[in-house]
Parts: sequence; structure tokens; C-alpha cells
Amino acid sequence: MRVVNGKAYYNKIKQLNISHYAGEILYYTHAPLRRVEKKILDSIKTGVSILDVGCGSGRFSIGAAQFGHPVFGVDITPDAIKAAKHKAKELRLDNVHFVVGDMIGLPFRDNEYDYVFCPRFSINAVATFEYRRRAIQEMIRVVKPGGNVYIESFNKFYLGRGPLFLLKNIFRDVWRASVITFCWLFRKQYTGLLPGDIIYESNKVVGASKGYTHLPTVFELTRMTPARISCKFYSIPQITGEHNLDLLKYCRYSIWVLLTKPRS
Repeated sequence: MRVVNGKAYYNKIKQLNISHYAGEILYYTHAPLRRVEKKILDSIKTGVSILDVGCGSGRFSIGAAQFGHPVFGVDITPDAIKAAKHKAKELRLDNVHFVVGDMIGLPFRDNEYDYVFCPRFSINAVATFEYRRRAIQEMIRVVKPGGNVYIESFNKFYLGRGPLFLLKNIFRDVWRASVITFCWLFRKQYTGLLPGDIIYESNKVVGASKGYTHLPTVFELTRMTPARISCKFYSIPQITGEHNLDLLKYCRYSIWVLLTKPRS
């Protein structure tokens, strides 16, 4: 007997997130590119194609298009895609396009884009390890040989709120794993959250419904990446040039994962 039905769990979280992100459209429609994103886009040759996975209402996609890149954005939230299209039309941008789609099954051909971006923790909104791994495999599939995939992820080892914050997360995960094991042994149904998962209140828009995220370790992020793919981790200070060698890289709030697809 399977204690947790992965597909059912994934679909439940997906619907929760569609509602949550629909409530944050107004905020993200007007939010600018962050410094770290500008730094990465500055390093990319103008005119190369970009796919923005989990684009929401187009914050990063539109910003990348304004850098001169042809951009395609994809997101599961129909209302967010509608808002992104409207914003692009307002700005008279003809080099950015949007479509509703799921990152675990991207509606694009193999080897189609020069770069794939999944910023602002969109990967963490995907429920279950297997579906997150499938999403990363999809990003690798659609990027061209020699191309790069940039993924921004939360970091379970974040110590910015102190060691007690980390210990609380670890204790919560151990407890959930124990409950799941108990349910498996006694053939009971488990309906709670999986280890590493949290439900949170929006801090962007008052009144938005709750959202879901997963807090991974760097070890988990590594395991989600196919063995043949080059995988490197960077902190925001490293990308922005504040620190070439960041001794606190694995203790920071977020981690950027850079994946490079082999040329052959």
C-alpha cells in the first residue's frame, strides 16, 4: 500500500498554487528585475533565445525581453499568463510570448532554447521529488546542446534566522517521516505534507490564499540532476561579484543552480 499517492499529491498542490499565484498577480506584474537577474542577463549575448519557466505574470520574461532577447514564458496559472500578455502588449514588446503550461511537461521541442531560466523559486513550488526531477529533466531537454539552465532554489541549510530555525525544520521533517512510516506499517492513509514541504502565508499581497513550497538541501538538488549534466552552485553575492569565493554560500537564503547541457 502506498501511503502517499504522488500524482494526487502533486495535483492537489498544483491547484493550491494556481490559486495562490493568481492572488499575487498585481504585485509581480509591477515588480522589477532583481540585481542578480540583471547581472546574469548582462552576461548573455543579445538576441539569444530564452525560456522562462514558471514565469508568473511575466516579471522576468518582460525584463529579459527589454534586454533584447526573444523570450517565451510558461506558467500553470492562466490568470497570470493573461496578465503577462497584457503587460507585454502595453509595453509594445513583440519579442516576448506567453503560454499556459506545466513545467513537468513543457510544450516545446527538444533543443529549442539557448537559455532556460527558472528563477524566483518556481522549482520549489513543484510537489514531490520525482516531479521536481522531471521538471529539471524537461528544462534540460528543451535547452540547446551547450546551453545553460539557471534554476533558483530555496536552501534548507539557510542560517539567516539562526540555528534554531534550521533545527525546527529538521525536527519537523523527522517527525513527518516518522508519521509516514507509522502509516505505512499500519496501512493507514497519510494526508499531511511531505518532509521539506511548508504551506505559507503570502507576504506580497494581503488576502492572497496560502501557497506551497519545498525546502531542499543542496544534496537533494544534486540528486535531481542527471549524472551527465554539469551542475554548479552559486550564491547571489558570487553572481553579483561581491564575493568570488563565498564561504557562506551553502548557508544563504537561496542558491542558484547552473546546469550545462553537453554538446554531444
